[in-house]
Amino acid sequence: MDIEILAAGALGGVRAERWARALSAPGRRAHPVLSPDFARAVGGVRPAARVAVLESDGRCGWLGFEERGHGVGEVIGKGFTDVGGLVCEPGLPRPDYRAVLAACGLAVWRFVQAEPAGPPLGGAGTAVPPGVRLLGRVPSPLADLSEGHEAHRTAVRRRSPASARTLRKHENRLARGEVPVRYVFDERDPRLLATMLRWKSAQYRASGWSDPLAAERGTELARALAGLRTPTCTGALSVLYLGDEPAAMQLTLRSATVLTCCVTAFDHRYAAHSPGTVLLGRVIATAAELGVTTVDLGTGDSEYKQAFTTEERTLPQGLLWRPTLVAGGALLHDAAERTARDFITARPWLRSRVRGALRRYGSLRG
Repeated sequence: MDIEILAAGALGGVRAERWARALSAPGRRAHPVLSPDFARAVGGVRPAARVAVLESDGRCGWLGFEERGHGVGEVIGKGFTDVGGLVCEPGLPRPDYRAVLAACGLAVWRFVQAEPAGPPLGGAGTAVPPGVRLLGRVPSPLADLSEGHEAHRTAVRRRSPASARTLRKHENRLARGEVPVRYVFDERDPRLLATMLRWKSAQYRASGWSDPLAAERGTELARALAGLRTPTCTGALSVLYLGDEPAAMQLTLRSATVLTCCVTAFDHRYAAHSPGTVLLGRVIATAAELGVTTVDLGTGDSEYKQAFTTEERTLPQGLLWRPTLVAGGALLHDAAERTARDFITARPWLRSRVRGALRRYGSLRG
């Protein structure tokens, strides 16, 4: 198998066209963050973004990645997506992942695998290939719009009636308010995008977590993604207004059939109205009108997602690795982190104290 490494920002021509066709092959969900246009947009902003092009017997595959230094790689577009994976033309044999990493100059590539558009990296009933270390599975709920918006709402009411009632309560509270509610699906004002990123960064600081938007040219990449207008990846900044004030905003990407939520933030002055949840409901309704059949609600099992989820799934999380000191250190680090997280999660009293400490730390850093 031949492996060539390209700068993601320079991707184009026949290779990009073949990648787009492979992603849209029958039976596959054409996820926008697996598209060549997403990779090219990221590469135009982040010089460390690369694409490995695999070829064997006339069949090709593509793997986007970003090098984080010291031989450690992440999924391409980290901070705007948690998922990635190999996109292959039908018939491409399973690659030697250690050879792929060596060609990429990586010892480790961390991943949460999106819906496979090529050989799966591991899952239920699937053998884990050499060079892959699975660390667990990550919740990733979906909203099925294949039968239309009303069918989706009916399915949610049956599946989670309490969540559906809570969403209606928030919508009705806003509708009865003295301030008019307005919604724009694709707002083009760049100042609003900057405001949304400022809200999101404040949320990260308050939680004590690192802010993936503050580094790696996050603001510049957000602008590039919001401005994408291609068949495989189109960006939109959706805004819910209360009067003339934006109350919640969401950056989404979509292909012809899949919409994914990249960044959502809201003005905490309106937190009691759950404007982010109400906005997501409006975005899903618009997605159905545009012919989207699946809305990817992002990784994690946050409670607000239950008001829209019709399909629960989990995605494999892990590493591609080859035997090096860097990979050994990464494996030890992840094992220690997983042990600590499981220990805290199993003890609610400790979990609440840790969250409180993180919030205090975040406010001190801010």
